[in-house]
Amino acid sequence: MLLRKTALVYFSFWLFLFSTHAQPAALSLIDTADLKEYISFLASDDLQGRALGTEVDGLEITANYLARYAKELGLSPGAAEYFQPVPVVHSWISNDAVVEVKNEKGRSLLKSDDLVKIYNSSGVFSLNNEPVTFIGFGENIESQELEDKVVLVAQGDADSFERNDFLWDSRQESKKINAILEKNPKALLTITSPMDKQKEVFKLFDKGEDHSEYRLKGKEIVSQPAIFIGTPKVADILLGSKGAYEKYLTAILAGGEESRESTAKLSLNVGVKPEVIETKNVVAYIEGTDPVLKDEYIVFIAHYDHLGISKDGDVYNGADDNASGVAAIMEVAEAFASLDKQPKRSIVFLWVTLEELGHYGSGYYCENPIFPLEKTVAAINLDMVGRVYDGPRDDVWKDSPKKVKDFDGLYTLSNDVWPQLEEINAHKCADLGLVPDTSLPKERFMRASDHYYFHKNGVPILNYATGYHADYHKVGDEADRINFEKVKRVADLCFLVANELANMEEIEF
Repeated sequence: MLLRKTALVYFSFWLFLFSTHAQPAALSLIDTADLKEYISFLASDDLQGRALGTEVDGLEITANYLARYAKELGLSPGAAEYFQPVPVVHSWISNDAVVEVKNEKGRSLLKSDDLVKIYNSSGVFSLNNEPVTFIGFGENIESQELEDKVVLVAQGDADSFERNDFLWDSRQESKKINAILEKNPKALLTITSPMDKQKEVFKLFDKGEDHSEYRLKGKEIVSQPAIFIGTPKVADILLGSKGAYEKYLTAILAGGEESRESTAKLSLNVGVKPEVIETKNVVAYIEGTDPVLKDEYIVFIAHYDHLGISKDGDVYNGADDNASGVAAIMEVAEAFASLDKQPKRSIVFLWVTLEELGHYGSGYYCENPIFPLEKTVAAINLDMVGRVYDGPRDDVWKDSPKKVKDFDGLYTLSNDVWPQLEEINAHKCADLGLVPDTSLPKERFMRASDHYYFHKNGVPILNYATGYHADYHKVGDEADRINFEKVKRVADLCFLVANELANMEEIEF
């Protein structure tokens, strides 16, 4: 018995020596020169801001770059070729409608752009030779049968028409529109006042720019009836003569019927058919060495996308947001890959796509986890870890609770799933001379980055960030403003925290 105990003590001593020697050797591989190389590439103009829809597909280039890096390190692929497909639906949002009005014989009476779609909805919407139901000012909607009809309602009410008031009352119009939509029409046309001779109200809505919209496949907005705003010219043609719309409204004031069918029929077409685009999360891992604990996981997360190109043609390079987090995890992966003996638990490196559009990559991963979320003991998210307070330039964020930190400061956000995680983080910060700031309002910042969906699924999370600076989401977020030594300190912290977590005998939460 004594011999066995002596052997165990001897083994534990050598394990301790190995562990204390291995950590500095691994940390020495987290190198500022490497970090500068990676961030400079990721934040270069050549990648055009790592966004969907740019001429050069910087998003795809970055995904391939990360997969190639993981392969060179010898990391195991978490999915085929290291890629987890993330399908998104691309819709082209266009407000302009091509309108055609035809008479009973099918002859075209009008082709016009006097109608635009409002309350943006994606996809194609079209009508072909549909009659239009006029309902006046919409003051008796409750008694109207409007299901599957094309409905035309006048802007304003009888009182505003009588006093020649054609201004747009958003509250009044929204209430009216919502009441009509509850009747399930096929489409709704709001026509501006005949008194608005300069088309002032119509111009408020006719200046929206066409643009792209992306959503996770299966998460598209449920389609609603298309809603348009048009000028009296459209209503006149539908009623058969110039000035007919104004006469119709005047007759309502005198007690005439509100409900009326158009004498002509309406055809229109707006929008472009959506397309499915396959984007990618990059997933790699190092398998743990313990036969049981290897089926538990520490997941590192960083989003690799950014904002693309500005309207003026300037590149949003996103050096801090989030090339800094991406590069830090690259170095952490190298440090772990260098160990002669890997930790007991498995370490996952997850570079996610489309955070800037709404955390799409991390959201998709958590709905389709490659490694079980119930076996994920911690998710460590890095988002903007490369800046140090730069004096007056950064005072633009002086009222923010997340103003950029000094060289020693670091925001460390955790949830309440496993309180010991925050304690472990605090100890490792102290070892490195970092000062963790845990004061961020959780109700606000728990939703602010890719840790959110892990938190939502009950996974203990840590989020590291150095804070908002003057170049946040601006074209000035360049590599030459990164403090590479600060990024190294954050990466060192990541290694130390994850190494301790990965080797703990038991984690319960």
